[in-house]
Amino acid sequence: MTSTGIKILIVDDDEDLCIALTEFISQMGVHVQTAGSVAEAQQRLQTETVPFDLVLTDLRIPGGSGMDVLQAARGRSADSLVTIITGYASMDTAIEAARLGAYNYVTKPFSLDEIGVQVRNMIERVSLSRENARLSLRLQELYEQLERVERERADFVQINKNLLKLLQENSRKLDEILNLHASSHAISE
Repeated sequence: MTSTGIKILIVDDDEDLCIALTEFISQMGVHVQTAGSVAEAQQRLQTETVPFDLVLTDLRIPGGSGMDVLQAARGRSADSLVTIITGYASMDTAIEAARLGAYNYVTKPFSLDEIGVQVRNMIERVSLSRENARLSLRLQELYEQLERVERERADFVQINKNLLKLLQENSRKLDEILNLHASSHAISE
């Protein structure tokens, strides 16, 4: 993986577009893979050890649609962010994409700057999600440490009470012994 640790799958049967997007997005420190059909995308989505963080998929691709890729990506990892790219935009497909959990819906033609903004936003969201997960785990660890310290403090307080009780008991016994000794000393005089 690359410096960001983020992986993206670009799914489009337009080889020139895949090459251009790969070169452009790779400069963002993202590991890029491509697929030219639904079957190839599904195979990549299933065989990767670590799921793709981001997926850019054309709506119309050989072997199905971008919706199939969206479902496969989200089926593998609910955290995968999928953007549908299409030259055939309609309100129905946009609604369907949103219903299936798409992150966004972009219409062709688009500029590299536009797609760059999309990808940077997706990278930022993944990074924030990872940071949130890391901080949540750290918070849980600190909470567990706090609970352990509280238990140890309660144990210490109980030990302290027991010691104080023993000291008071020993002090009482010592006073009795001293009183007996003083009494027996007074009688012998």
